[in-house]
Amino acid sequence: MDGTTASSVYTDFSGLASLRAQARDDSQGALREVAQQFEAIFTQMLLKSMRAASLGDGLLDSNESKTYMDMFDQQLSVSMAASGKGMGIADMLVRQLSGAVPAAATSADAIPLHRENAGLPLTEAGSMALPSQAELSVRRLLRGAAATVNAAADGVTGAAAVLGGNPVAFVQRMAPHAKAAADALGVSLRSVLAHAALETGWGKHVPATVDGQPSFNLFGIKAGGSWEGARVARPTIEFEQGVAVRRAETFRAYTSPAEGFADYARLLAGSPRYAAALGRGDDVVGFAQALQQGGYATDPAYAAKLSAVAQSPQMRAALAELDARVAGVSSTASAPSWPAASPFRSQP
Repeated sequence: MDGTTASSVYTDFSGLASLRAQARDDSQGALREVAQQFEAIFTQMLLKSMRAASLGDGLLDSNESKTYMDMFDQQLSVSMAASGKGMGIADMLVRQLSGAVPAAATSADAIPLHRENAGLPLTEAGSMALPSQAELSVRRLLRGAAATVNAAADGVTGAAAVLGGNPVAFVQRMAPHAKAAADALGVSLRSVLAHAALETGWGKHVPATVDGQPSFNLFGIKAGGSWEGARVARPTIEFEQGVAVRRAETFRAYTSPAEGFADYARLLAGSPRYAAALGRGDDVVGFAQALQQGGYATDPAYAAKLSAVAQSPQMRAALAELDARVAGVSSTASAPSWPAASPFRSQP
């Protein structure tokens, strides 16, 4: 089990009712929940500001990718706060609102009677000192906020560093694993790479674990009741009667890209639903249509999107670069140790 609770998925609002009931029965426990929600909102605002301050959109960015990135940021904010590995705002709020302030802050002996409050009664001077104490705590907290968020973002975007994050790098790094899966399924390398690219945006949008590590689930494979491995929660978009609906789902998590591709091949080869997709060779369109007819995705345009990625200029260029590297033409990086006759020859 992945330990996902209702409060750790940002699209689930059912926790508000239980939180209201908890506030009546256990006010201290409810305080912790509310503090975590506040921290999640604050973290989300920081992430939004950081993205707004970026240099601009990438060449492959779109409204859809921005929507997914916004969903990702919201889920990341909730997960960080719920796991206790966030910025510490929730802990600070619990201490402040519980009245757990240092004894020195309320002691008359600890109140510096400076010129601006020397003539005030000690009780009034003390009341002025308390907000200052809280303010200092908040300032210390906020000074480390940016560093904490950057560290979390570095862990999450580490998936792009491992998987590529752009078409050429993605194809080069995933080609060995995709080739093994393609051979097992009797389809082309292009078909498998296009499927992974469609699901992940060329490796940029891979489900991440709570600690920010990539799950290496490149095909959006959900964790059903029979799955006994690791899981990761993330928001997703499903189509119900042709209407896009946001839902919270759990997905399988793997320890490496090789494990993810191998499980993908087992899933397709072992399910009668996808029998028509096997042995398609270079027929990418037939492969994509068979997946959609088998119910791989609820998007009515899924097959068309997969085919479009497979035939896109980005895929053509990435496969051509891969062939060049295999043939030893490119000198930008060390070529993988493939046989002289490249099994990755791109098709027109």
